[in-house]
Amino acid sequence: MAAPLLAATAASTATRSGALRSLLAGILVLPVLLVMLLVVLLGGGLAADAAAVGAPGQLRPGAVPDGYEPLLHQASRTCAGVTAPLLAAQIEVESGWNPRAVSPAGAQGLAQFMPATWAGAGVDGDGNGRRDPFNPADAIASQGAFLCQLLTAVSGDRRLAGDPLDLALAAYNAGLGAVRRAGGIPPYPETQDYVQRIRALIAYYADPAGTAPGAGPPGSWGRPIVGPITSGFGPRWGRLHAGVDFAAPIGTPVHAASDGTVTAAGPASGYGQWVKIAHPGGVSTVYGHISRWTVTVGQGVQPGQLIAYSGNEGRSTGPHLHFETHVNGRAVDPAAFYAAHGAPLQ
Repeated sequence: MAAPLLAATAASTATRSGALRSLLAGILVLPVLLVMLLVVLLGGGLAADAAAVGAPGQLRPGAVPDGYEPLLHQASRTCAGVTAPLLAAQIEVESGWNPRAVSPAGAQGLAQFMPATWAGAGVDGDGNGRRDPFNPADAIASQGAFLCQLLTAVSGDRRLAGDPLDLALAAYNAGLGAVRRAGGIPPYPETQDYVQRIRALIAYYADPAGTAPGAGPPGSWGRPIVGPITSGFGPRWGRLHAGVDFAAPIGTPVHAASDGTVTAAGPASGYGQWVKIAHPGGVSTVYGHISRWTVTVGQGVQPGQLIAYSGNEGRSTGPHLHFETHVNGRAVDPAAFYAAHGAPLQ
């Protein structure tokens, strides 16, 4: 359920007072245009670069009902950090893809907006001059904009502990006020289950294809992720930046650059979480700041195989993938390495 921005919430959606939520919902729901302005002004907490905005994650073909895929991709372009698979997973949890759904508390449509919240946050997604929570185009556009607003709010609040995406989802369900009072995800079983269910479903809706588009045969090299390079190899902030950074929303699929064997997958100092792959010829690659990994140590991988999802973990200034190439244990410029292998990284 799309909770009001400063709502005080109870542990169960079914038992929340619809009247109280409606009253508090209208207190501080910012216009969608302000959401976009905040993304631009405060984007350092959301993305490594403004170019990351509009780089949605890919949906698994056929995973969503007919007609919804373009709406999800369009909504995911509202800001960095909100992807089409994320929105799809949230819709399944909110309404089970029923555009006419109405909860016991009065939340409406695919994205389960309370009427008072909709009054301030509803978007005319199809440009027909009306804002209707039961219209999928309007509901999905509003869902993306409101989730971006919440993601902006939690990303800029250093008092909160936890992954910004998890916090934003918790705020969507329980209210931003509840998240702030708890200093993180509130201790409500419903809200905790809500976040976990959506996180688990993202993998279902994301493109699970074994290879990235255009991946070549063993020995070939391909881009590890879709997104622009926002920081290159070389000195930065008084130390060596030993790789390149790709701006990408949290949850964007990360693919193996080439064939090899996974030598590390999990928590790593500085990187937050990473995957490391050993390739033939003394070459290894590193994929840092990821939100999740899908491979295990010792597993063989092929070029373009899905290995992780991008994130904002560790020492990171915003959602992105940090990518390194090493030759015989020494970090080398990935752009130069790719050029030498006839596979431009840009």
